[in-house]
Amino acid sequence: MAHAAAPAARPSFFGDFVSGWSWSLRKPLLVTVMVAAALLNFGVNGVEYAIQLHLMQFNTDATLIGAIGSGIAAMMLVGAFAAARLSDRVPVGVCICVSFVFLCACVAPMLFAYGPGVSDGASYALVFVANSVMGLPFPIIDALLLGFVYAKAPTSMQGRIAVSLIVPVLGFRGTIAVFLAALALSTVIVLCSARIRRIPRADGWDTAEL
Repeated sequence: MAHAAAPAARPSFFGDFVSGWSWSLRKPLLVTVMVAAALLNFGVNGVEYAIQLHLMQFNTDATLIGAIGSGIAAMMLVGAFAAARLSDRVPVGVCICVSFVFLCACVAPMLFAYGPGVSDGASYALVFVANSVMGLPFPIIDALLLGFVYAKAPTSMQGRIAVSLIVPVLGFRGTIAVFLAALALSTVIVLCSARIRRIPRADGWDTAEL
């Protein structure tokens, strides 16, 4: 009588974890991207939480608090349309560097909100506009930089890379300054990386390396 073949042993989580990181850490560009992306996520999420918690602390109308999220979502939609056109028309590295600098330029004006001599109405308007425009480069960074990484990575490493890529006691302005520093650091990392700056347009990714 024929015996059914034994099912293949499933790889362990620990084995996948080790193999994924060992592969990733041997790719200089990928390591730089992971560090920059982690700082970017930390800074951006921190700014969003700081804004919402500050507005809640001062009993701001719920509609105005909700508008903060609506504004950035609308600009992300605009950025998504832009990203679809940029990948085949401009060098990815240059576009990413500009996007990171643009993010810092959006957050910096918030340092002047809710300060001495600035009314709450003017402060809210400043934060609303700056935070909304901040959503513009998010889809561009995702589509171009992370798109390049996933395009170059073996299929078996896709999930592991995704895992690798994936706080207001100081007052509003102090908290914004802390997270702006994280964004600025991520921008410096991107600007100083010749490998990132040299990422070509999408049609040249076949010859580029991680």
